[in-house]
Amino acid sequence: MRVVEDYVQPIGLLVIAAALSFMTARYLARKEAAILLHTTRKEEDRLLRARITELERQLAVIGSTVEPISTAFQALLIKQLTHFHTPELDALLVKVGQQSYALEPEEEARLSELLEQRTKDMGKLIDDSERDAAHMLPFVIRRVRAEAAVGHLDLKVVAVPKEIEKPPE
Repeated sequence: MRVVEDYVQPIGLLVIAAALSFMTARYLARKEAAILLHTTRKEEDRLLRARITELERQLAVIGSTVEPISTAFQALLIKQLTHFHTPELDALLVKVGQQSYALEPEEEARLSELLEQRTKDMGKLIDDSERDAAHMLPFVIRRVRAEAAVGHLDLKVVAVPKEIEKPPE
């Protein structure tokens, strides 16, 4: 019986110690994986929040720059069309520059008539670029007026996260 006690007991203790070591290592590995997963999710959340913040910033920039483009283009056309030798047209252009929707219907008709003359009757006093500007201005005025009537558009942005590639196992 001494043989059993001498060999079986240490072997049993060795098996128990190995099992405890295995279970402890497995527990710690799972806990580390859970911490890593939690950290990865926190990092993903942080990255998504950063992307959303950046998209919101870009949307704000777009909202502040898109609306005045037509108005700025209108101002450029008015500047190009204003001349000292056409006081009636210049006065109407100044009024358009202040508020394009401030023209009375008669004034708008007269402006269109004067711009039409500018495209045809001025001969070599104006260049082709100015003729084009005189042709485009009524369209731009209508666009600016329509934008002013609509006001700000409500834009909604939807962020779709990219799929994160899983490392090969």
